[in-house]
Amino acid sequence: MNLVLSIDAIQPPLAGIGRYAWELATRLPKHGEIESIRFTADGFWRKLPRLQSEAQSNERYSESPRKKIEIQQSLKARLRQSFGRIPLLAMAHAKFMPLATSIQLNSLSRGVFHGPNYFVPKTRLTNVVTMHDLSIYRFPHWHPRTRIERMRQLMPVSAQRAQLVLTDSEATRREVIKEFDLHPDKVRSVLLGVDQNYFPRKESELTEVLAQFGLCSGRYSLFVSTIEPRKNIANLIAAYRNLPLVTRLQWPLVLVGGKGWQSEEIHAAIDAAKAEGWLKYLGFVNQRCLPFLYAGCRLFTYPSWYEGFGLPIAEAMASGVPVLTSNCSSMPEVAAGAAILVEPEDIADITEKLQYALENETWRSQAIERGLLRAAQLTWDNCVAGTVAAYRFAEQQR
Repeated sequence: MNLVLSIDAIQPPLAGIGRYAWELATRLPKHGEIESIRFTADGFWRKLPRLQSEAQSNERYSESPRKKIEIQQSLKARLRQSFGRIPLLAMAHAKFMPLATSIQLNSLSRGVFHGPNYFVPKTRLTNVVTMHDLSIYRFPHWHPRTRIERMRQLMPVSAQRAQLVLTDSEATRREVIKEFDLHPDKVRSVLLGVDQNYFPRKESELTEVLAQFGLCSGRYSLFVSTIEPRKNIANLIAAYRNLPLVTRLQWPLVLVGGKGWQSEEIHAAIDAAKAEGWLKYLGFVNQRCLPFLYAGCRLFTYPSWYEGFGLPIAEAMASGVPVLTSNCSSMPEVAAGAAILVEPEDIADITEKLQYALENETWRSQAIERGLLRAAQLTWDNCVAGTVAAYRFAEQQR
């Protein structure tokens, strides 16, 4: 099988779609059914970049743990973000990029093109597209207007154009089928994987890294993601404030993540809780430190409003810590019975279950065991195998 993979999303620091594209790009060439693979971005053939985080994987974890995201990002990524907020430039890019990519791909006589970031161009090749979630449709107020307009132009066309649409979960698969009126056979879910750096660690292995952040193993709750309304951080903070003061001081809430879209009110709530002494906000944290922060927490909290998959849930389970997450969209599917589920809009419910998850040792032991078993099923090798099977099926639909 000859494959062309778009790598537009691979920009440091890797997260979300960028991580997904990177794992495919580095693992697919090793699969026995892939005869050749080429990478494309912005209508040009590209080589797979050697990311700084990969090149420095052997450095000590104590070096620059809190480098700012602006430093980590490439100039290209920063320009892309800035231009994407300018309507005329965003519109021009949305028109130019499909045309340039089509011309490029049509120079090939056969093969499969995979767009891992919602988009496939018009081409004679077999097209496979991944749609990670439908938040643009479900919760448009979470996104800049230019992104909404661009994505609502591209997504329906890509859904109809592709021979097969991939999603990260069965929950998203059902949404995609309904939203774009697709035959169920045209949409397939392939679950994501967990990086091998996430695993349970002894307290002695955690001390050095956690000390850099003023933390001790087992003495904090953790949340990891971009600080934005979609993640329901305001309700998480409100629910945590309702815990007894002794509980909040014993296990403070630690938030990790860069500033996202429309996050001003959330940061105001963060500042108020910090002033009260029971919340720590670490901002963006170097990728090398995250596995230690996960493995060292007493409870991982993730009561998001909506997720296409919810990779932090899987990362926390693989790290051997109990998880609290929401009872909606893909999150129960990812947790598969290993996490305690909450109503994301019900602050009282979140508070009650936070206290239960922090204090009930019987449940905690069961949650850790079940989480490790579930996480063992969520591997990038399984994701790649399912993706190659999807390519094979898509070729048969031509």
